[in-house]
Amino acid sequence: MNKREILHVIEENPIILGINQDSDLELVARNESQVVFTLFGSISDIKDTIHRLKEMKQLVFVNIDMVDGFSPRNSVVDFLKSAEPDGIISSKPSILRYAKEQGLFTIHRFFILDSSSWRNIGRQLEISQADIINITPGWTKVIQWTSERFSIPVISSGLVCDKEIVLENLNAGAIAICTTNHEVWNM
Repeated sequence: MNKREILHVIEENPIILGINQDSDLELVARNESQVVFTLFGSISDIKDTIHRLKEMKQLVFVNIDMVDGFSPRNSVVDFLKSAEPDGIISSKPSILRYAKEQGLFTIHRFFILDSSSWRNIGRQLEISQADIINITPGWTKVIQWTSERFSIPVISSGLVCDKEIVLENLNAGAIAICTTNHEVWNM
């Protein structure tokens, strides 16, 4: 899929299923969403997890910062690319830049803890050239500021745990939210 097609599928599936354990795969199979963020795994099983999700016709994005055994090295991207995920998620701009150069869709995850970390987004994006910004936690005002400041689409995640917060984030400019909360998956 090209970038435009991936963005279209994400916009059509504004609740992204964040999975953080193997048992979540059964729930993914019963859910209508077509987009999954894998937030767990190890170097020994991540390819199998991607394969299983692809069999379910999911767009699969792997958070490489959360896979046990991976380090922030280009060789991790090369290894993962052979498993054919649709993209990667990371907070590391140089890894994202390399992944983008290798043809992968990239999602730059930002942990916004204070105004300094929010002001740093622009500098980090210059390096990563990411396709999407992922803001965590999903504070509505920060989502609004980010979507107004940058032309790159925004996904919200972290503490997006009920319908009210989901709607607030989407109304503030996020194209989608990602959550591990199974109750929110079924909204």
